[in-house]
Amino acid sequence: MASVARPLVRPLYLAYLGFILAVLYFPFVVMTILSFQGPRGGHTFPLRGVSTIWYWKLFNPGKLTPYSDVGEFLGDYLAALQRSVVLAVITMLISLWFRRMDLPLHWLTTGLPVHVMWTLPFSLIIFLMFFNRFDTSLEDAALILGATRWKTFRHVTLPLMQPAILTSLLFAFTLSLDEFQRSLLITGTDQTLPLMVMASVTTRITPTLYALGTLTTLLSFAVVGAYLVLLTYSLRKSRRFVEGSGSGVK
Repeated sequence: MASVARPLVRPLYLAYLGFILAVLYFPFVVMTILSFQGPRGGHTFPLRGVSTIWYWKLFNPGKLTPYSDVGEFLGDYLAALQRSVVLAVITMLISLWFRRMDLPLHWLTTGLPVHVMWTLPFSLIIFLMFFNRFDTSLEDAALILGATRWKTFRHVTLPLMQPAILTSLLFAFTLSLDEFQRSLLITGTDQTLPLMVMASVTTRITPTLYALGTLTTLLSFAVVGAYLVLLTYSLRKSRRFVEGSGSGVK
């Protein structure tokens, strides 16, 4: 039986491997077929003709054709691709240089920069949301009345931006405290809490994890509570400042 089954192993293995590759690359095949959609076709089947107009539009961004529709995106994909490639190459070179510095894997030397890069975009988004509603006339009024730029920042901008600062701090703290994927490769032997918890569940689970979960949950409640208290205080202070400025102008 073994001698009979042995010749079938390789064909079955190749058939299984071919099936896996077909499943993985089937979306690519579908995408390639749809890229030759006719000029009146959409992004789904059935095909409405066959043409290369979509490749022409890719290399001729912003140019209208008789088949252009209202609301069609006319951005320069290839220019964006070029910027992405340059950015990726520079990032790659910096990463090689960073590794050549022979910095040991540690939660401060390699972990801290990665956590900052991970949380920075979220903090930036929060500040952009607040700055879109920021009344710059208050800064102008302070400058006109003789305040220096530092005093304007200290007594006008900073108090009004306290809610954004507190919110970004909470986001950064939460994301960094719970970070696992990026910390897995760059913290070394001194593991952070998520890594330690993941390592512990690979062995015998004990109620120690429940005690840890209780403490971390209480810590989270304390941080959120402190955030709400400070946020309420800063909002009231900002409201009084704006109302006082408005009454002063009148």
